[in-house]
Amino acid sequence: MIPRLFEADSTVFTSGGMGSLPDVTTLEIQQDLNGEFELYMEYPVDGLHADDIAVERIIYTKPDDLSNSQPFRIYDVEEELDGYKYTIYAHHIGYDLSDYPVEPFSATGVLPALTGLVSHSMVSHSFTVWTDITNTETAFTLEEPRSFRACIGGVQGSILDRFGGELEWDGFTVKLHAHRGSDRGVYIRYAKNLESFKNERETENWTGVLAYWSQDDQTVMGDIQYITDHAQYARERIYLLDATEDFDDPPVPSDLNARATQYMTANDFGVPFSDTLKISFVPLWQIEEYKNIASLERVALGDTVHVIYRSYNVAMQVISVIYDGVLGKYKEITLGKKKATLSSTIKQIVNDSADGVVAQATSMMQSAIDHAADVIAGGTGGYIVIGRNADGQPNEIYIMDSPDMGTAVNVMRMNYAGIAFSQTGINGTYTTCWTIDSNFVADTITTGHLNGNLITAGSILTSALEASIQTIVEGIKMNFSFLSDGLHISQKDEAGAIVGAYQTIVSDLGLRVIETASTTPVLIAEQDTVTAENLTSNQYLRVQASQASSRFQQFYSTVYSEYNFGIYWEVR
Repeated sequence: MIPRLFEADSTVFTSGGMGSLPDVTTLEIQQDLNGEFELYMEYPVDGLHADDIAVERIIYTKPDDLSNSQPFRIYDVEEELDGYKYTIYAHHIGYDLSDYPVEPFSATGVLPALTGLVSHSMVSHSFTVWTDITNTETAFTLEEPRSFRACIGGVQGSILDRFGGELEWDGFTVKLHAHRGSDRGVYIRYAKNLESFKNERETENWTGVLAYWSQDDQTVMGDIQYITDHAQYARERIYLLDATEDFDDPPVPSDLNARATQYMTANDFGVPFSDTLKISFVPLWQIEEYKNIASLERVALGDTVHVIYRSYNVAMQVISVIYDGVLGKYKEITLGKKKATLSSTIKQIVNDSADGVVAQATSMMQSAIDHAADVIAGGTGGYIVIGRNADGQPNEIYIMDSPDMGTAVNVMRMNYAGIAFSQTGINGTYTTCWTIDSNFVADTITTGHLNGNLITAGSILTSALEASIQTIVEGIKMNFSFLSDGLHISQKDEAGAIVGAYQTIVSDLGLRVIETASTTPVLIAEQDTVTAENLTSNQYLRVQASQASSRFQQFYSTVYSEYNFGIYWEVR
């Protein structure tokens, strides 16, 4: 793919931008799992649009064989002394998050923690988050302002530290996978497709973790938690984990031991195979003889690859790739274990204060609509291939980005069973599908109106939630709205307008009844106080002495003749 140049403030890349850069002589993109994502380019000074290349502008190009094209922000442009070429350095747009502060907050579970980074960002930005990790129990606490990217990883207590996982930077979406990539059955072996092989034995493996808590001249230590095969190492190497920020009160040693074990798991301590293999291999999908199995030979960051060479017959994860964007092939692939930090890529920011911006549901929906329109409108080209069964009868339709099934990456497949979409080729994973038996599967669904009888979910994140119950009076509904100040109970008509003279608001502080027109409270029952205000002859408090007990007393407040409100409090 020929890279394209865009203005610095671009967020959509379906157009031609400022123009293509067809005269590029060198284009390399390096991706490290949970690490760097950098672009290096050499471009002649007299090349097309060379004068437009400048710091902060964006280069849009493919980073590997399987991923969608990605935006890279230029941070340095150097002109060689001979005057014949520019050397351009850029990093993925996700590095912008190093410049966005997040205010302190706490959350429990990975999804509230990730979405909290967005909602507590102190400046407005276009980034969103996604995860398939289902952790709903682990706590995440940000006690001081920190950059968004540092909150993701690179410091103790970060998202990667607390929940583990493997990152994917996809445009303006930060994706946290439980496991990125898959095992596509790719074998790299001598005399087939292996071009070079280098083994780098890892010599700095930690064999255990000792967690401790220290505050106000008091220190609590756990026991050293060892990896399973620590005795096989030449010497012990124990990592000291400061867990002070993980506990408000002094923990017991067993709590610290559990934290140490969790830290070892999240950071892959004790991965059995600790070698790192750097290899390069021939991309067989570009060779005519292999076109029928081409889609099976593709690999991407995070995938499992099988290497057979001399005494090696191992399955290892792709932890780093260098992709040659000019030749359209990998220059180097590194296999081993993933990193657990972003420390080499994080730039801490000055703690400047800024106005907080919270995205509204309507703007989120409009952004999704705009994005979908841009993607579909920009999806020109493509190929339609008819699949046939053993009798030669047509039975499937493929819409692909290549006329060859073996080399296609983006695929839409339709047959009598349903419709499915893959971004990893014909034999890849179909992450979105709609089957004839009424099942719809997708990573992300954005909708303006959802109508159904039952919603089942691990968690629901929303900027507003409203429910209505039809009453006996036709057209009038008892409405329950969860807003920022609590649960609002009111009567609404079919148009959604409040028709009752009063509303009830319930929050963590207690309960209050307010007049709809003026929002003046007529009854307040909050914390340890019950107050009746602005009462008329039709509005009064009544004590039901016959229903009171030694522990509870019951109050009713008749705010208008048809309805009663009950209030309970504990006598202390």
